[in-house]
Amino acid sequence: MAQVNGIDLYYEVQGSGEPVLLIMGFTAHSMLWMMQVPDLAQKYQVITFDNRGAGRSAVPPGPYTTRQMADDAAGLLDHLGIARAHVIGWSMGGMIAQELALAYPQKVNRLALLASLARAHAYADAWLRYMEQASQLVNAGALDRAGFALNTMPWLYTPAFMTRPEMVEMALQQTLADPYPATPAGIAAQAEACRRHLFGDALDRIRGIAAPTLVLVGAEDILTPPAYSRAMAERIPGARLQVLERGGHGMPIEYPQEVNAALLAFLGEPATVSA
Repeated sequence: MAQVNGIDLYYEVQGSGEPVLLIMGFTAHSMLWMMQVPDLAQKYQVITFDNRGAGRSAVPPGPYTTRQMADDAAGLLDHLGIARAHVIGWSMGGMIAQELALAYPQKVNRLALLASLARAHAYADAWLRYMEQASQLVNAGALDRAGFALNTMPWLYTPAFMTRPEMVEMALQQTLADPYPATPAGIAAQAEACRRHLFGDALDRIRGIAAPTLVLVGAEDILTPPAYSRAMAERIPGARLQVLERGGHGMPIEYPQEVNAALLAFLGEPATVSA
């Protein structure tokens, strides 16, 4: 645990080399990076952590903002004595990474935004409200947890995954066995952070990101469709858009080899020298 900005943040460090900070998405915790850490840790010092409101980190009263959560990430780097790191953010983690790169440019080496976005259509608010309300019903025993998990899976995984009953069953059992499920309070606080980011001026402000940036998305992502990634890549100076032929929002889990290969290739590129 690290004391950061007045709260406890759970973190892990694996491997050695240049530091790479992985920032997790909405309601999830750092264990979901399980398919990335082993490959990245062969070459890099990999730092994973649970955002405020999720996993083993504290759940202070909300609402939160993505800038506040970026301050947490920066504070964790300070706690670890790391002046500069590569930063990889998945989904909401990508929103936090955007704010980190804007507010603390000196701390961000290379930036990778996975299945993320800076502005959403209005229906995203309805999806966030559903997640909040459903979590409250599950907590109260009025909605079956397995049913809720099954209902969210098609937003994360591809049709190819969902048509394999053994894979769906395995994912369901892993979800039900999760020892650190998000609480209704944490979900609501993080949902508000997403709203403020997605319906604010973030898409305009990311023009100020200076870090070399990879925007990575799966062609089958229905939660954060490729159009959202394209919009970010068009605004971040020099950003490169890479659309994986296969993969939905959960591509780091469903297609880890393709995701890891893209990340390692990007992180391993030689640094550019400014004139």
